[in-house]
Amino acid sequence: MTHPHGGTAWRATRPYLPTNASKAGLLDETRQFLLTYAQLGDPDATARELTDGALPQRSRETRRTIVKVIKARLTRWNPPDWVLAELAAFAVSPDTDALKSALLLHAARQDTLLYDVVLHVIAPRWAEHVAEVSRADVQRYLDAVEPLHPEVAGWSRETREHLAGGLLSILRDYGLLVGTAAKRIVEPIVPPGVVAHLARLLIAEGISMEELPPHPDWRLWLWEPERAARALVNLPVSLEIPHA
Repeated sequence: MTHPHGGTAWRATRPYLPTNASKAGLLDETRQFLLTYAQLGDPDATARELTDGALPQRSRETRRTIVKVIKARLTRWNPPDWVLAELAAFAVSPDTDALKSALLLHAARQDTLLYDVVLHVIAPRWAEHVAEVSRADVQRYLDAVEPLHPEVAGWSRETREHLAGGLLSILRDYGLLVGTAAKRIVEPIVPPGVVAHLARLLIAEGISMEELPPHPDWRLWLWEPERAARALVNLPVSLEIPHA
């Protein structure tokens, strides 16, 4: 079971961290984590199960590292049980767009650098009808924000290069980009259930109904407030937050 809701850290507020330089989106491994959680109902037991061999990687150390990354994105912030239950439902669904768009949301909300790269590098290029994005674009962003984020100054050029590539790979794995060496921005497909998931997250975080459409989290999917407002009005499901 997860911790009481009062201990929930809904989004990261810490400085930029160079933790996404490898491992990309881990989509298959994260799906396995969520499917195992659906069976066990406990994130710690799920982590042990995957580390002990439920993941296909031969090295236990590799499995441990993968589980650590997944926990940082999905469980380290002490989400209420309904959050993981909804994510597990997305993992069970044959519609991979649901899981990818939900993981894009959660990975970014728990990593301030990934969040800011989407809002300040990807989204502006999309708005300007510039589809291409490269490591150099992320590098230029890091150079520009160094005065506001002095922690960036301590990273080597090699770390920045790996980090830029890792961030773009995560966004590709979660449906915001396509391509391998050259990457292009695409609008992710977001099913109504995932729209409702984000709305419930924001409501639980203390955002009022009136404040939902202009919230910047929608821009993680490249949505403007008007698009978010339309999607919320047309939702076929309730936004009531499930009780434990």
